[in-house]
Amino acid sequence: MRSIDRVLRRAPLLILTALAACDNVRWGGAEVQLVPPPPPVGSEPPKPDAQTYADIGLPAGTVLFHVVKGAGGGMQVIPVAELSGDSLRTIRRPSGVAPAAYESRFREAVFGRGEFQLYRRGAPVGTLTVGGDGPVTACGVPTATGTATTVAAAADAGEFLAFRKGLAPDVKGDYAPPQITGSINTFASIVAERLVLQNGLPRPRSWPGARRDLQAIEVGAAATPEMAATYLVGDQLSVSPAEPEGWSVFYLASYESRNGYTPFYVEMHDYRREPKAAPRVVDYLNWNGRGGTDVLVQVYGPSQSWYEAVSPDRGGRWGRVWQGAACGKPAAR
Repeated sequence: MRSIDRVLRRAPLLILTALAACDNVRWGGAEVQLVPPPPPVGSEPPKPDAQTYADIGLPAGTVLFHVVKGAGGGMQVIPVAELSGDSLRTIRRPSGVAPAAYESRFREAVFGRGEFQLYRRGAPVGTLTVGGDGPVTACGVPTATGTATTVAAAADAGEFLAFRKGLAPDVKGDYAPPQITGSINTFASIVAERLVLQNGLPRPRSWPGARRDLQAIEVGAAATPEMAATYLVGDQLSVSPAEPEGWSVFYLASYESRNGYTPFYVEMHDYRREPKAAPRVVDYLNWNGRGGTDVLVQVYGPSQSWYEAVSPDRGGRWGRVWQGAACGKPAAR
């Protein structure tokens, strides 16, 4: 009897163990199916924590994007950098992270299928919805493709700055591109010639022929627009080889009633002494929330391109605050 009692006392334990290990259990001629409880209403899959982002090298903060319109009207969305205080932080795949794993997690965490706010010339101009995957840059950073809707005035713009919706800077204003006035056309080559002579560079055969990019910009409080200009000799404003005797001159200049246009930021590259570097202004925006305006610059080398950020300090002196890694040939403009 003691052995029977001992068996009976153990029976409930055996039954419970069987129930926990099986999905379907027959009991007394009836079949019982065990179904796990549903997740709480409104619950979402767990998101990567800060340590996961750090381990795999994903940007954990706000990312600045460069959006380029392709020949067919589609948009390529290129991550430029992560905002970090008054500067930017370079985005690139860490050497110890598998390319496929990084690409997959990056696309999910940074792009998803979300909406982006577009900016041009310091003003919000529309939205973009990511709809597909773009190529991976030489730095291992994925790009995306999408479709954009803009205000009519910006319909012909070929490129934009962008932020993920919900992370975009609070920038107000209407898009009205500044015009290249007669004074800008007059002074552009005069300023470039002064810089070339001051730095001992050979004069071009034609100053209009050396001019590769000229833009009217509004990055200060002056009533007259500033200008951004790129002059090249023996070179092209693209990812391509340059002649050994070539050079590039890039500057931002503001207008003064007594002296005309005077440069406040200058980059000069003499290819006799250093590799090719041909900068141009992409766009400008107060993206870090300070009082000044930040300028995104794209620099073309012989086999790759990279980005730079130029901003004024608290004393109003302009300088390069960030230089990104060289990340391969950019999309066609």
